[in-house]
Amino acid sequence: MAFIPFKGLSQTQANDTMETIIPSGSNATGSSGSVTYSIGQVFYTYIGTGYNVAQGIQQQESDETLDNPEVEVPEVSILVFPNPAADFVNVSMKAPELESKDRSYRLYDIQGRLLKQNKINQTETQVNLNNLTPSLYILVVYVDGKILESFKILKK
Repeated sequence: MAFIPFKGLSQTQANDTMETIIPSGSNATGSSGSVTYSIGQVFYTYIGTGYNVAQGIQQQESDETLDNPEVEVPEVSILVFPNPAADFVNVSMKAPELESKDRSYRLYDIQGRLLKQNKINQTETQVNLNNLTPSLYILVVYVDGKILESFKILKK
């Protein structure tokens, strides 16, 4: 006996199509008509006026959507200046919600090599660029080990 799952469809009163996974089913035809059936799902039978018989799967009606709940995102203001820079850049982070968290930065060259890293303990932190050659660098700001924002820094 082979197990072949089928994808069944049903419709609500608003003609919205709903899907269900069913374990087995088939179509049967004969001289008096045809029937489509499934095995392994709960079904209902409706007998209406004029010899109208309808069968299908039961679906619970729900007015709820499967949307993501709204999450409050803290207001974070990060400025990196001056850019382009010659000797240093300032990282200004104004976010009262993040002051108690572990904040840090990492400076990478254009090939992704880590050049500098340090903690951010104040609202404004200075990153020294004196010993770097003129090029494009990537400054990444982290909060609790996760990337908060990244910046392209042009060193003159």
